[in-house]
Amino acid sequence: MPIADGLSAVPLASSAEKLIAIKEPPAWTRLEPQSVSWDPSPALEARVADPLFLCGRQWQLGEFEGEDGGSPISVRLAASSDRITGLRSAATGTVQALTADDLLEPLVERMPAGEAGLRRRAMGGAQFLAMVQDAAVREAVLAACPLEHDADADPYDSTGAPLARLFAGRVPDGEKIAEALRAPAAPGWLPATALAAAREWLEWYQGAPAADCWTAPRLEYGFDLSVAGQVLTSSYGGGRIDWHDFDLAPTAPTLDTGDAPATGRAPTVLATPLRYTGMPADRYWQFEDGQVNLGALEVRPHDLARLIIAEFGLVHSQDWLVVPLEVPCGSLTTLGELSYTTTFGDTITVSRAEDEGFSMYEIPGVPGLLVPPAAPATLEGRPLEEVHYLRDEAANMVWAVERVVEAPSGDPRTRLAEAAPPSAAPGAQPLATHDYLLASPVPEWWIPFVPVAVAPGVVALRKGALRKGNRLVEPLGRLLEPGRPLTVQDEEIPREGVRAQRVPVLARRADGRYERWTARRTSIGRGEGASHLAFDSAIPRTAS
Repeated sequence: MPIADGLSAVPLASSAEKLIAIKEPPAWTRLEPQSVSWDPSPALEARVADPLFLCGRQWQLGEFEGEDGGSPISVRLAASSDRITGLRSAATGTVQALTADDLLEPLVERMPAGEAGLRRRAMGGAQFLAMVQDAAVREAVLAACPLEHDADADPYDSTGAPLARLFAGRVPDGEKIAEALRAPAAPGWLPATALAAAREWLEWYQGAPAADCWTAPRLEYGFDLSVAGQVLTSSYGGGRIDWHDFDLAPTAPTLDTGDAPATGRAPTVLATPLRYTGMPADRYWQFEDGQVNLGALEVRPHDLARLIIAEFGLVHSQDWLVVPLEVPCGSLTTLGELSYTTTFGDTITVSRAEDEGFSMYEIPGVPGLLVPPAAPATLEGRPLEEVHYLRDEAANMVWAVERVVEAPSGDPRTRLAEAAPPSAAPGAQPLATHDYLLASPVPEWWIPFVPVAVAPGVVALRKGALRKGNRLVEPLGRLLEPGRPLTVQDEEIPREGVRAQRVPVLARRADGRYERWTARRTSIGRGEGASHLAFDSAIPRTAS
């Protein structure tokens, strides 16, 4: 029996069953394209049936009139670099030549060598034994240069006695070794075979000579650099040195250090599109960073700076390219001709930005990029000294408060732990009701700076000294230069005060060698202070 006839002969029970039978999904056959020639290249060519129509539409939309139709492919630039050759201290006027391996921060910031503490003398002696490596020399130098420590030199030095017990008999005194090696004749305990290693150790222990660029009246460093026949001057409070710390000194005489020949280069490099954080996506369907919303930027008509930033990000962000150029450290690099080749083979020369009145990262009057021979990063230890300059309006003077000083052990200690000055004792007159006090006591770590006239209409602050009994109270730290006169310009101490520190610094050279020195640092203080200094006081006696 035919299948159709069989289906038509089957009776349906009801209309509901008929509806279910009709709504059952039919079977689908998957459709797949088939290539007659088995060659997919015609489909990948994206052939256009009427290319002339598309060209006409481009002409109507003005696409043929674009001036930047071609994209830069290769960039050729000519650059010349002049090496920095000389350094002059603004404090002493001394001039020294700079080599390609010199670092600027230790030359400028290194403090002159002072009295070595116990820790530094022990480290120097241990380094001497490590460099000589001779058992006979070890026993001889331990006997000739023993490490000694005076425990009574500073009763507030809590680490001196433990360090002395730890190092006694184990390491020699580095300061005594250096003093013996500086003599014209070699010491008797040093054999001729170890003389070369001892001289190398002495050079390490003494370190490089300090240029002494610290300008005490200004509480900052001051120095000049010579490059390409020009003199660049700088004054800064310490830390990393960069191009913006310099200015052109047109009236300063040129440093007589011999200018190095300029190094010229003309490389051909590839241009890379500029990328920065928060940049709008250059593709239409690309998701942008959700943390950046340029549309929510609140800008008012008079806020030109934000309008310029918004226009740069939304309109001109894709028009900037980055051309890499390696410049030597410690040089002034000047760009010459800059040209690029586009995708259409055209070579276009770019004019200098200075001709259009625009420049970045340039010192006014010095065309080019200055890369000072500075360390990429430095590590600073805890302050060895700390002095707070603060104004005392009641006493009408400035005080330099020594909060931290370097103890004889070489470790820093606080002066706040010292005993406070005693109160004035009552007089010998039993029936007197008041006692006369010439001046109220002030702690010894408060060093006065009194105003003096250094010129007509010019006032400076000169370091003074308080008298305690028959002696004058001198500062203990090196920042205040005990035993020497010290004058600070009045405008350098604002109402906020100034905090001065002496810190150890460590840097690493390009060849991996370490460089260490001790530098000064200045920053904003903590405000005004009160010494409670008063003269000609009548103190009432209390009933006992």
